[in-house]
Amino acid sequence: MSSSANSVRSAFELTGRNYIVTGGAQGIGFTISRAICEMGGNVAIWDIQEKPVDQKELDSWSSTFGSKTLYVQTDVTKQESLQAAFKKTLDIFYTVDGCVPSAGIAIDKPFIDQTWEEFTRIQEINVRSRTSRFNQGNY
Repeated sequence: MSSSANSVRSAFELTGRNYIVTGGAQGIGFTISRAICEMGGNVAIWDIQEKPVDQKELDSWSSTFGSKTLYVQTDVTKQESLQAAFKKTLDIFYTVDGCVPSAGIAIDKPFIDQTWEEFTRIQEINVRSRTSRFNQGNY
C-alpha cells in the first residue's frame, strides 16, 4: 500500500477539535455529531428541541469516545439565541473549529396547503439559517 493511502485516516482525525452541529437532536445532525465524536472531536449540538431524541446515547459518547459533548437548546432563526448558544459553546470549548449546519424542518403536507407562516418558517430554518448567519459571521 502506498504512503498516500496511509495518510487518509489522518485527514479525518478530529482529536482536540471542536464543532457545532445545528439540528443535532435527531436524524442526520445526530448521526454527524456521533461521527465527530467517533473521530475524536468534541461537539456542541444546537437544536430547538429541549433535549435530543436519544439522550442516553448522547450521554454515552464522552465515555465511549473520550469526547466532550454539549447540548444547547437554540433557535437558529433568532440572532439572540444564536449568540447565547455561541457564548455557551465558547465558555465550554474555548474555540470552534467548524460548524455543520444541519437544522431543517419539513411540513408533511402539500405545498399548496401550507400557510404563509409555515412557508416562512421553512425558509427561515432550511434556507436562511444555513446561508446568512454562519457564512457571514453574524452569530
